[in-house]
Amino acid sequence: MRFSYFSIDICFVDYVSINMDSSYLWVSKSAYNQFIQPDGKNLHWTDDINFELPIFMESSGPGASPPMTFINIFQDALQTHAQQPALRVKRGGKWVTWTYQQYYDDSLRFARAAINLGIKPRAVTNIIGFNAPEWLISFAGSLIANLVPIGVYTTNGPEACFYIANHSEAELLIVQNEIQLKKYLAIWDKLPRLKAIIVYLPGAELESLRAGKQIFTWEEFMATGSDAEGKELAKRMREISPAQCATVVYTSGTTGPPKGVLLSHDNYIWCAKSCVDDAELMAADPNILVSYLPLSHSAAQIIDIFGCMYKKGILYFADENCLQGTLGNTLKEVRPTFFMSVPRVFEKIEERIKAIAASKGSFAKKVGTWAKKVGYEGTIEQLQQKPTSLSFSIANAIIFKKIKQALGLDRCKAFIVSAAPIAKSTLEYFLSLNIPLLNVYGMSECAAPETMNYLHNNNIWSVGQPVNGTRLKILSQSGEEVPRGTRGEICMKGRNRFMGYYKNETETKATIDKNGFLHSGDEGYLNEKGFLFITGRFKELIITAGGENIPPVLIEDTIKEECKLISNCMLVGDHKNYLALLLAIKTEPGPDLSLTRVLSGEALRILAEIGSTAKTYDEAMSDQKVKKYIQEGIDRANKRAISKAQHVRKWVFLPNDFSLQGGELTPTMKLKRKFVAQKYASLIEELYTSPNL
Repeated sequence: MRFSYFSIDICFVDYVSINMDSSYLWVSKSAYNQFIQPDGKNLHWTDDINFELPIFMESSGPGASPPMTFINIFQDALQTHAQQPALRVKRGGKWVTWTYQQYYDDSLRFARAAINLGIKPRAVTNIIGFNAPEWLISFAGSLIANLVPIGVYTTNGPEACFYIANHSEAELLIVQNEIQLKKYLAIWDKLPRLKAIIVYLPGAELESLRAGKQIFTWEEFMATGSDAEGKELAKRMREISPAQCATVVYTSGTTGPPKGVLLSHDNYIWCAKSCVDDAELMAADPNILVSYLPLSHSAAQIIDIFGCMYKKGILYFADENCLQGTLGNTLKEVRPTFFMSVPRVFEKIEERIKAIAASKGSFAKKVGTWAKKVGYEGTIEQLQQKPTSLSFSIANAIIFKKIKQALGLDRCKAFIVSAAPIAKSTLEYFLSLNIPLLNVYGMSECAAPETMNYLHNNNIWSVGQPVNGTRLKILSQSGEEVPRGTRGEICMKGRNRFMGYYKNETETKATIDKNGFLHSGDEGYLNEKGFLFITGRFKELIITAGGENIPPVLIEDTIKEECKLISNCMLVGDHKNYLALLLAIKTEPGPDLSLTRVLSGEALRILAEIGSTAKTYDEAMSDQKVKKYIQEGIDRANKRAISKAQHVRKWVFLPNDFSLQGGELTPTMKLKRKFVAQKYASLIEELYTSPNL
């Protein structure tokens, strides 16, 4: 059937799209009345978790791909891979495996148990814990029961946990252990909708914490469901629509309180299919992935849950200490065929390789220098699909392959970097090792990726081209589309674009315009070939007293490139007469993603090279040779600036590096500038009032 609505054809069927000779909207029968009387909403957005938006379909190409639900791709995997491994986790020193059939069966058990508990359709579950099979089964089981699962960062304190549980009206919580359980015990009385908590990896302390509350172990909860709930479950599964909200991803709050990003089944599945198929990111057989990035983040969800399921891959779970050094052991044991990470992880790998190289003899160093030059040129040729030299083949055989083997990345078909800006120097370093990092740009509001660099079509310095089937344009401040090469706001539209912000009509309407384009708040430009370059974020622009708009990230990256001793830095100078810099020296990571004041191996090497005898953070901060080295690096960066307004006039050491525990970084290692400015307000004030700084 077709209905005219704002001069657009609407087609609705029971979860099956129909190709027509023009663009059209896909609408489920159950949601049709919403579009006859939209109740204040429109075709492009909603802030209601129960409202189905129509799916904008194209007549051909990626945009014409039939809408699917998570159940569709799960059952598709069962057709061919029911007895093949799906999930693997190390327990008691041995790998424990769930086949796709076992993964599905446990998800059904979870769904039946939730129904038995009295959890109604479209209710919300919250999941907090490190990546594990139980995390995915809770997520999948919630979707199968037509619930809305929401991931919560493990680093959240009780206040942040309360905000999400209360805002989302969570009825069921799934937590990893007693550490996470205690966060909710402190706030349970303020959560009237909360019915129960499940602890999937309990310890000895659990019994003393139950205290009459409805707290289950994983095994206890999974045993509560029975075949009696099967009829209700079958009904719920039939009612699930691709246009329904599947999950809510809460932003990490870099610019204010977290916002709940509503993402539909179609958002995630269409995006995962388009990216994986077009970019050939998972072209191995079997595809082997390592899960370690926070599953509460959209990037991890689209890869570990939806992408891996679609490609019928095997997902291995790293252990909880992976970012304190054990990730390397897991990679070497598993040897994944696809690897994605945030810049900070690649930076740490770079530092360790450099430290090892620095310990070698003079001959080995000369060979390494030669190989890196050859590797850089040869990798560029490979990316451009040009013939490589004999020297590159030799260097690849004797050096690059061995480095990849030592890292556990020798079977990797694609290396992806995303979630935060990466320094040009880090991209160049990995190019020299024949490890091209393909930069990806996106946000939770577009189901993670919006632009990608493909193996067969890339510009390594850019963040890639728009995902096939999406539209991207650059708008001026007046809202007009600007020509190629001109900076403006990055705006995007497609089936990956989110539905809206949960219970936040104001922010939703400010982010999605009347034509359905998502306004990112990021500044950038498209080059003549359509590759996107990010130049900053409008909310992070520094406006000096002279009225100049300064994008801080580009300047910060240039300074770190010129001064390798610096780990993190932040530019300040809003409404001031000049720019200044807060900076920290590279240190070794501590437990739980904290950063210590123990100087890293690379920092000690650089200190020795400049003639400094400093061995501690405090000694380095007071060493005149260190200060001279940093000032010279900043001077070189200033010479590369496009104007004097972008020169850094003063700088100061931070007492500690930025860290997750310190509150300066989000779980994906983005810098929380407002928080840093508040935390170090007195230090920043000194930069503008003290003549000695």
